[in-house]
Amino acid sequence: MICLKYNGAEMNIAELGAEMRSFTTADGRDWIWRGSEKSWKSSAPVLFPAIGALKDGGATIAGDFYAVPRHGFAKFQMFRVLEQGPDYISLILEQNEETKKVYPFAFAFIVTYRFLENGFEARFTVENHSSREMPFLVGGHPAFNCPMKDGEQFEDYILHFEKEETVGTTLCGGGLLSDVEAVDFGEDHRTLALKYNFFDTHDTYIFSGINSRKVDLIHKETRKGLRFSYDMPVLAIWTMPNKCAPYVCIEPWQGCPAYVNETGRFEEKPYHVSLKAGEAFCCGYRMEILD
Repeated sequence: MICLKYNGAEMNIAELGAEMRSFTTADGRDWIWRGSEKSWKSSAPVLFPAIGALKDGGATIAGDFYAVPRHGFAKFQMFRVLEQGPDYISLILEQNEETKKVYPFAFAFIVTYRFLENGFEARFTVENHSSREMPFLVGGHPAFNCPMKDGEQFEDYILHFEKEETVGTTLCGGGLLSDVEAVDFGEDHRTLALKYNFFDTHDTYIFSGINSRKVDLIHKETRKGLRFSYDMPVLAIWTMPNKCAPYVCIEPWQGCPAYVNETGRFEEKPYHVSLKAGEAFCCGYRMEILD
């Protein structure tokens, strides 16, 4: 575990998966879910080169089938520190014999965490070191403590979106996407109330092609909490069903799980990125405290 401290704030990063395991501000407040055997052991996995389940347990790349695991393999791989400064750290994963079995490309996947004045930023950079075009998906899966203060409840919190939203949630039965169901964004078309019973019955909100690039996770009365900004076209909201656990994941995705009716060819997956030889792609998210 790598511990970084800056201006009183602290983050802990695991080299396994380049996963942020905690983020604490100078006032001692803990913002990232630290994991629990009772509900969900992870904190903020990094997803690459797949997101969610793939059709038939893998994907076809250039005509050959590869058993790419759910959410990709990055979370199971050891990263090494590429660069580190007073307020940031970059970790890198490159192809190895294990990754080549499920993803036939030479690549560099770099994860960078940086302290902000009132939060942190995570950036994902993918470089194609192969001689051919490389398709992939990439995203984040950070879990934030919710409620954020003693005496509060999970359902005291709302998600307030930057723009009016009319997008529905894509249903995820059996791990594969199918129909779209309407979502109640409130009278202002920007507010989503957090309710455990939705996650117990539906598992996940998956918003494909969402308008907003910012969403506030805030207490509905005090309006305090955090602002989550992202630059990816799909946003998922999740907490483990039937656990009533005190966290919610806000997941920005460049890509999405497999659709029931898709071909299974990686090159045709919605929202995928395809890099030519020598090219690079960067995306990410940031969390800023609203207090």
